[in-house]
Amino acid sequence: MASAATAATGDEALSWGRNQYGQLGNGSLNSAGEWVPGSVALPDGASVTAVGGGYGFSIALTSAGAVLAWGQNDVGQLGEDSFTNSTEPVNVELPEGTTVTAISVGDDHVLALTSTGQVLAWGYNEWGQLGNGTNTESGLPVEVDLPSGTTVTAIAAGAGHSLALTSTGEVLSWGDNDLGQLGDGTTTQRTTPVEVRLPAGITVTALAGGDDHSHALTSTGEVLSWGYNVRGQLGDGTTTTRTEPVAANLPSGTTVTGIAAGTGFQSYALTSTGELLAWGDNTYGQIGDGTNTHRSEPVSVHLPEGTIITQVASGDDHAVALTDTGQVWSWGYNRYGQVGDGTTTNRNEPVEVRQPEAQPAVAIGVGSYHSLAIAQSPQTTTTLSAEPERAQVGETVTLTADVSCTVGTPTGTVTFTAGGEEIGSAALEDGTATLVTDALPEGEHTIVARYEGDDSCPASESGPVTVTVGAGQPECDFPPYEDGGDGDGDGAPADDGADGSPGPCRPLADTGNDTSAIATVGLGATLLGGLVLLAATRVLRKRAQQRQP
Repeated sequence: MASAATAATGDEALSWGRNQYGQLGNGSLNSAGEWVPGSVALPDGASVTAVGGGYGFSIALTSAGAVLAWGQNDVGQLGEDSFTNSTEPVNVELPEGTTVTAISVGDDHVLALTSTGQVLAWGYNEWGQLGNGTNTESGLPVEVDLPSGTTVTAIAAGAGHSLALTSTGEVLSWGDNDLGQLGDGTTTQRTTPVEVRLPAGITVTALAGGDDHSHALTSTGEVLSWGYNVRGQLGDGTTTTRTEPVAANLPSGTTVTGIAAGTGFQSYALTSTGELLAWGDNTYGQIGDGTNTHRSEPVSVHLPEGTIITQVASGDDHAVALTDTGQVWSWGYNRYGQVGDGTTTNRNEPVEVRQPEAQPAVAIGVGSYHSLAIAQSPQTTTTLSAEPERAQVGETVTLTADVSCTVGTPTGTVTFTAGGEEIGSAALEDGTATLVTDALPEGEHTIVARYEGDDSCPASESGPVTVTVGAGQPECDFPPYEDGGDGDGDGAPADDGADGSPGPCRPLADTGNDTSAIATVGLGATLLGGLVLLAATRVLRKRAQQRQP
């Protein structure tokens, strides 16, 4: 199967198809299968970055570097040492301090790449696919016996064999090798890693493991293949089994960016243009070219015009692909509803999976007869602003809430609260709700806007915004004109240095007349008249004194 490396994070895992052992993780069993996607019962707060499946179980990598597992556990494939099936996710018991960065799943075994470049494995081990030098199954993760000093950068699990890419560009393989799938030039099973015989000068960037065949993607966008080839799954134009890598016959000018190999006998390649190629077994239409003809060389999967594929994964006899818009397509064998279109009809061309509304997928995975996807639930963000943030009692304050939603324009109502008490609500118009209020009392108010949600967009709450409301300023009794607002009565502008802060006088209403100027002129005239009268009185007194004998 294709290696499930770290992808975009989602808060929901979806599953559909066969559920005989609880591999859908929804808490139930249904041997007939679920024909459309439903939710996996992830632990509260869990977010996942990769998913994959085996014959009757599933695995998920969390954003915290932990691993969850559910479904069949008869050979320890859930990695928690109970050998008991589980219809809901359980935690794989990783060694203390381990952070997993990638997972890959075989028929009944699992590989996990750690942040230190080591590889852990657990589950079935008949052919040595756990790579620890034994053939003993393990219900707990064991460390793969890598060559000393080896750092692994990528992993891939086939049905009963395992692959690893090292930091120096070597490809290692171990496990089942009856048909040359280890690529070491032999058909000898290996319980510890051996080196794949790559052509000289080749740099490998990715790996994929199939039922009994393997693929490597090169830095030049070519595909190398080795192992079983009865249906043409190596893509070299023959049905000859190979114990060493050969090049797949890609269309001229094609650059491949991703590969996948099913636990059946088919293979897939994603090109740099978003086109999808397939080759090998086509008994159930799993090549997706509208026929049931086996293909020994790559052909184009019949996708709708304009569709751009970003990921592809393959099960036993079906395939799943993810588009750049988050839509999932599927085709091939569909007995258990693993195609996800609500039927059990086999499909030889891609059909749309019936995803939950408003839940685009961000990653995909497959089991033998079931399918998986990671979805991001719709998210909303609410932001709040207030104008002004400092006001006086009775002054209007405008509260504006802007709400964005990841699946479209939100509708509904925003409720505004101050200190937890509702102060009003407003309907959204083009994502914005506005409340104008003059009812805020004196004091400091912590305002929050809560979007209540609609059928598609969930509720969300803004961060707090503080609005401070002052007591207000009384009219001045004297002087009867605007004193500038600092209350010192000097008629000068506010904060003129007399006391350095606004005073108690409120500016007078604008009547169109400059009352300050008029008052000042009147006062000046009064003072001038007083001075003239005083001077005249003194003159009269002096003259009277002069007339006395």
